[in-house]
Amino acid sequence: MRPSRLLDPADRLRIERAVLEAERDTAGEIVVVVVHACDEYGSVGWRLGVALAALAFVGLWLFAPPLPAWVYLAAQAGALATGHGLARLERVRRGLLPAALVGERVAERARRAFAEHGLARTAHRTGILVFVTLLERRVVVLADEGIDRALVAGESWEEIVRLAVAGLREGRPADGLEAAVRRCGAMLAAHHPPPAVDRDELPVALVLED
Repeated sequence: MRPSRLLDPADRLRIERAVLEAERDTAGEIVVVVVHACDEYGSVGWRLGVALAALAFVGLWLFAPPLPAWVYLAAQAGALATGHGLARLERVRRGLLPAALVGERVAERARRAFAEHGLARTAHRTGILVFVTLLERRVVVLADEGIDRALVAGESWEEIVRLAVAGLREGRPADGLEAAVRRCGAMLAAHHPPPAVDRDELPVALVLED
């Protein structure tokens, strides 16, 4: 699923409106980024192809009568191509991804998005990123130091993550992201009220990357 298909224009307006309303009550600057994937994971197709090629060779060797060498080579080549083709299916690719690799790539991509969209350059270090990656099915919330140190005991970004994840799992992505943004604003309002002269430092509220 591509982000532009996941969220239609009406959904995007809802999320952008939620960001603007949350920012009215706090000094925080919120950006929601939804990406298709954090990496191409090209090695997955090779690993699956090699495994299928090995199975094809062993299967022919054990269960078929003696065959010319070219048959073994052709079977392995076909298995390798099949592995690559299967790995292009998101459900298959997702199931083959090592958890450690996924965690590493998601963390890297979220940090890059934080910098790319200006969240590290706000005047009072109050940038907040709600980052969603669809292939890996992960949600990450990153906050600059001005926001992070304001949280009190019992408050954490995990609550925001749970709201977004629940919406995605239940097929209500816009509802989940809107709820996450509004809860984010409510948490921040008590600790970071808006300044006397408030200006929107980050005019982009929602970014979709197919």
